[in-house]
Amino acid sequence: MNSGLRKTHKFVWLVLAVIVPVLIIFSIKDLDVFVSNENDSLQFESAKSDVINTAENELIKASIVNIQNSYELEIILKSALKNPSSILYSLDEKEEKETVIGQIFSPGIYRYNIEKQLKGVMLFDAIKNERITKLIF
Repeated sequence: MNSGLRKTHKFVWLVLAVIVPVLIIFSIKDLDVFVSNENDSLQFESAKSDVINTAENELIKASIVNIQNSYELEIILKSALKNPSSILYSLDEKEEKETVIGQIFSPGIYRYNIEKQLKGVMLFDAIKNERITKLIF
C-alpha cells in the first residue's frame, strides 16, 4: 500500500466513523422505542365501555363490549397457533359459520368492530378446513 492509498483508506474510515453512528441514531429514532405504547384515549374510551358477554377457553378469551352504542369484539389469543391461516367467524343460531370477522396471526389482543351482538365465535383453519376452537356467549 503506497502513501496515496493510505491517505484514501484513512479518509474513508473517518467518513464511515462519522456517518454510521448518525445513521444508527436516526434509525433508532424512527423505531418509536422511546414512545409509550399505551394510548391515553384508549384508556379513557375503555373506562366508558360496558362488557356485555365474555367467554373463555384454554386458547382464547372473547368479550363483547358496548362502547357508546356500538359493539366491539375483543379477542385475546393466549398462545401461539399451529395454523398459519386462522380466520375468526361469527356464529348463527345453529352454531354454524355466519360471517367473517377477521384473521388472527399471533398471540395478542385483537379488536373488531361488529354491527350486532354475536351468539358466538369460531376460529377456523381455512387451509386444512377444520375448526380450531369455538366459543358460545
